[in-house]
Amino acid sequence: MGRLLDRLRAGSPSYAVEPTGDGFVLVAESNHRDEFDDLVRDLMATSNDEFAVIPVSDGGVGYERAVILPL
Repeated sequence: MGRLLDRLRAGSPSYAVEPTGDGFVLVAESNHRDEFDDLVRDLMATSNDEFAVIPVSDGGVGYERAVILPL
């Protein structure tokens, strides 16, 4: 597993990590929404062959979750 995946899986003040069968889900912390939104946008913009990102909208312009699936 790559370094970025390891860092994401380790967690952050801006999100909690929930394991899933094949990957994990990043769940935004309510008091760090802007930071989480920026992270999800950066992950989607990053071209890589390590993982896929499936963002889940908060119903507005931000995100409440991001599913991370290793490839």
